Amino acid sequence: MDELLAFVPFANFDVDAFLDLAGGDPFTAMAYLTINGGWIIFVWAFLWMLVYGWLEWRQNLFIASQEWMLLRIAVPKASEYNQQTPRAVENIMANLAGAHSPSSWKEKWIDGKLQMPLSLEIASIEGQVSYYIYCLRQMRDLVEAAIYAVYPDADIDEVEDYARAVPGKYPNDEWDLWGTEMTNVAPDPYPLKSYPEFEDKVTGEFKDPVANLLEVFARLGSGEQAWYQIVILPTDQKDFRQRAEKLINKIKGIKEVKKKTVLDEVLDLPLATAKTFADVALGTPSAPAKKKDDAKEAFPRMMALSPGERYVLEAIERKAGKIGFETKVRFIYVGKKAKMSKPKVVNAFIGAIKQTNTFNMQALKPETKRVGVSGTLWWFKDRRNNVRKNKLMMAYRKRHAVMGLNRYFLCSEELATLWHFPILMQVKAPQLRRTEAKKAEPPANIPFG
Repeated sequence: MDELLAFVPFANFDVDAFLDLAGGDPFTAMAYLTINGGWIIFVWAFLWMLVYGWLEWRQNLFIASQEWMLLRIAVPKASEYNQQTPRAVENIMANLAGAHSPSSWKEKWIDGKLQMPLSLEIASIEGQVSYYIYCLRQMRDLVEAAIYAVYPDADIDEVEDYARAVPGKYPNDEWDLWGTEMTNVAPDPYPLKSYPEFEDKVTGEFKDPVANLLEVFARLGSGEQAWYQIVILPTDQKDFRQRAEKLINKIKGIKEVKKKTVLDEVLDLPLATAKTFADVALGTPSAPAKKKDDAKEAFPRMMALSPGERYVLEAIERKAGKIGFETKVRFIYVGKKAKMSKPKVVNAFIGAIKQTNTFNMQALKPETKRVGVSGTLWWFKDRRNNVRKNKLMMAYRKRHAVMGLNRYFLCSEELATLWHFPILMQVKAPQLRRTEAKKAEPPANIPFG
């Protein structure tokens, strides 16, 4: 037995010798600890870095091999389509969720495959407003089929990336940039105010929260550009559903039952064994534990909920039941220094987003502490803001789903509220790109399989 334990780290560790060394020479004590089993920590750390370094290398090669494209979408002006509400765009979002593709072990660790995002965009180039979707070339059929299913007469064209037509490095002698990412104020199971709440209950008229933004976008002049980007990453929603369920149970008053891990079971085994021996030795066997009925315990709490709390609970459950994506929202206003008017454009964008905010649930706000361009910085203000401008421009051009803030979950209903084609009876912008005439029939080669 002693020979076997001689090969087990820490089995022959002399605690007294270690304490004596620690009191006199801490460096010698650390060396003693490392030699007598502490080296395992360094080996584990090295193996961890090796494994995940390999994974990152394979994923970078996979990303570099992908071919991307930018699709410009022009909506029809025909009367039967110009009153489409965001409900139609919600159907498009649900179809785009089909881009989710789980990876096998080989695809993940050998091929480096990972889930690739899509980007929903609205851009004004000197007042010319257009809608875009940035995606992998292999996703083009999926994107076009999703749009044609709702807007059969839409025009979808591949175009050059507008974001690369302006300088990418700042400071610049002629151009300047303001940008930010929108961050969620509350945990993401709480929903934003969505398009059903913008519909008049009596007349059924839809008050478009994006209409004002499109009007301002259409009024940009020469040398001004405004870009609005929503990066969406398809997901299996497992993690989000767990977060939502945890929040729902908290509101209902249902206590969270922590699931024991393998380590917990191993640590609990000696205690359980000792307790059993003690009960047998003393002749006092413990009574079986009473099972708690969580539903009965939660019932009094449910009765005590106010109407507002019930509304919030229903809204969270509604969001948890919908298809959605992990999301990032970015905004950039770029232009020639002599032409830029930050309050006109930036305030309109923030105001449009704020229409979806509520005080008792979810809200989005511009982040200025780490990512967004900020005028409140004290130290090295210009230098730090220029670093942020460059990072924002890089993230926008790459439609990056990792750079910047953490992603948060938005369901198809929320996304359709934040990004949808214009309701033409409400948007009078003359430079909004749209299809002027109805086609004879939709394209005959729409992919369905």
